[in-house]
Amino acid sequence: MRGEGFQWVSFLLFLVGVSAWFSSDLYQREAALALDAQVAESDSFRQMKLSERTLRKLSEAVGDGLSPGEILTVLYPFRRDQVVYWPQQWETNALFAWRGTLLKKNRAGYQAVWEAYAAVWDDVESFPVTAGTISYENTWMFERTYGGLRGHEGTDLLPAENLSGVYPVVSMTDGVVEKVGWLEQGGYRIGIRSTLGGYFYYAHLDSYAKEFVAGDSVYAGEQLGLMGDTGYGEEGTRGMFDVHLHLGIYIRTEHEEEQSVNPYWGYYSRGGDDI
Repeated sequence: MRGEGFQWVSFLLFLVGVSAWFSSDLYQREAALALDAQVAESDSFRQMKLSERTLRKLSEAVGDGLSPGEILTVLYPFRRDQVVYWPQQWETNALFAWRGTLLKKNRAGYQAVWEAYAAVWDDVESFPVTAGTISYENTWMFERTYGGLRGHEGTDLLPAENLSGVYPVVSMTDGVVEKVGWLEQGGYRIGIRSTLGGYFYYAHLDSYAKEFVAGDSVYAGEQLGLMGDTGYGEEGTRGMFDVHLHLGIYIRTEHEEEQSVNPYWGYYSRGGDDI
């Protein structure tokens, strides 16, 4: 009887183990399948919301062999209320282990999401304004009315003093000039296509650092011009709003040639408690 009892206990423990393994495998599979090309067009991706811990740990982990884009791809299944969280107990080795699981179960989906994140994060080397005290808030998709009702596709960076032609604006990335010159809504603007495909848009410049033309190569930290207040009218219009830099970031997706994403969370986060 004792032998039979032991066998039953062993069998029950085996069933518990199988059940735990199956649950874990199912969770991993569901998390992996959440990654696909459609992620880049989702609202949760475009808003780029990161918790404070995620943003802090992101800067620490980059030096351990994973790019920011890969780290955010690994963490994407842990988003909650459209905020990407870094699990409380995780260190960098957990990132590598989870990355391996995602690649094993859904390599194509992982690649698609990584390419989207990389276009926003992996080429960035410089803050876009190199002098003075700069402030900015999360005004992503706030209502704008000039030229028709629309959402604000970027972040406005404002200097401490409302002075045009003083504050240097630099390229955040290496890349190639794709568009330059006057745009009614953007004033004197310049758009840089970075190495991994992100389009970085700098608007309302007072002037350019030199005579840029489409096709020019630029490097991260190279001065593009000076912050200004141009735009909202015919070429040369100034003073329709306070001096600021409008920064926009756009990526190519499966269905969109230029899809905007929120630049704000790349610099500062007011995320809530982590899991």
